Amino acid sequence: NLLSPNLSAIANEFEFTDLERDKKLGGDIALAFWILGAPASFIIGCLADQRDRSILFAITVAIGEGACLATYFSTTYPQLYACRAITGFSVGGALPLIYSVL
Repeated sequence: NLLSPNLSAIANEFEFTDLERDKKLGGDIALAFWILGAPASFIIGCLADQRDRSILFAITVAIGEGACLATYFSTTYPQLYACRAITGFSVGGALPLIYSVL
């Protein structure tokens, strides 16, 4: 996770105060990551019982990597927020697939 050690630099880029940095970057984005990741884990976990796991895993990783790439090009906070939320969906979805293969 490269976002965590760079919160101050990101906050400076978006011209956040220290309080905004802590709330938006340290709290809201992390919350969105897990709020989407948890349901994705259940949904994709159920799909793994019905569909080909390797294809589901490839789709999940592609979604996550696309969101990670888009994070680099984010120029506004809502863009960054959306990218991190989609990444959370991908990570949450990949976990049950990985465990089902092991």
